[in-house]
Amino acid sequence: MSTAKSAHATGFFAARELRISPERVLRVMGYRDGVSIRTQIRRTAEAMATVLTSVATPTARYRRVQIASCGPEGLLLSTGTSFRGPTFAAYLSDCAEAAIFILSLGNRFDSTQKHLTDSGHSVEAYMLEIAGWLGIEEATRLLRTHLDEEARSDGLQLTRRMAPGYTSRVGGQKVEWPLEDQLPLFSLFDESTLPARLLEGSCAMTPKMSRSGLYGLHRSQ
Repeated sequence: MSTAKSAHATGFFAARELRISPERVLRVMGYRDGVSIRTQIRRTAEAMATVLTSVATPTARYRRVQIASCGPEGLLLSTGTSFRGPTFAAYLSDCAEAAIFILSLGNRFDSTQKHLTDSGHSVEAYMLEIAGWLGIEEATRLLRTHLDEEARSDGLQLTRRMAPGYTSRVGGQKVEWPLEDQLPLFSLFDESTLPARLLEGSCAMTPKMSRSGLYGLHRSQ
């Protein structure tokens, strides 16, 4: 389910339940398709894929904001919020807006994995970790689809996703959007409404399976 908002307002997104196949979990673990896998390993993968479906509650808050300027030093939004680095000029130079988001699978995933670890079920905890990373990827894809539908209704298209702490290739070199820019990104939202928060004294997010970032919005060709 999702709630569409007008441009420049804060929107809410809730994904349908996530279904990650156990084959994908096993593939990430290094098991190739067609290779014989012990019955217990396969059953554990199936069980953890099912657990993910029951404990993950993918939700996001997002906000569309006008871009005031975009240059080699960074990105400045109409709110006065600024992000550093040359990445933005390379990918958002023709964008008038940015869609900023914070997405999470929720606290139940963390508590379930911790319980598995504390009770000595290390293999199950490891497989659930993999299922969680596959789950946040799927939730991001669903969020992008939702944002893309909203953008297209306004005659706009999304750029690639960008995120603090991640690198992009600019002029043949890898350039990082500093992780410290999580702070101004989170400041664009009412903290009480967010599905994730920053750890005290850190720019890491909790719950663990959380993601932040932005997409540029430009006119359709």
